[in-house]
Amino acid sequence: MSSKATENYPREELGYRKERPTVLVVDDDKKIIEAFEVFLDSEGINMIGVPDVDSAMIKARENHIDMVISDFYLKTKSSVELYTLIKKVYPDIKIAVITGYPEYINEDDVIIFGADHFFTKPLELDKVRTLVRKYCFPQVAN
Repeated sequence: MSSKATENYPREELGYRKERPTVLVVDDDKKIIEAFEVFLDSEGINMIGVPDVDSAMIKARENHIDMVISDFYLKTKSSVELYTLIKKVYPDIKIAVITGYPEYINEDDVIIFGADHFFTKPLELDKVRTLVRKYCFPQVAN
């Protein structure tokens, strides 16, 4: 990876792998972040919650991230920029997009933008749980 994006956001090697996988949640609504924290902790998963694209890229560089869950509509930079950067720099990280506005964006759109999955609010936790387990505990899911 010698692109300009990797120079701006190089991944630091931590030299070890935490026992618990980590999901990066990007949402500018604190209540959503808090809800995901409770949900993911109950699944045995660490969560890093951030409100914007720049913070997300910093956390992705500093931590081993197994999956990203991001709201589609963020107040700062476009979440599309996040998917593009994540996939360019860390192509193996899976991205799930959530939105409360399915009339404006759909699964086909987010796939084109680089995301892997799409959920509408209110979230169906069983579907989210299945997906999170698939990417955070692949040895169990296979």
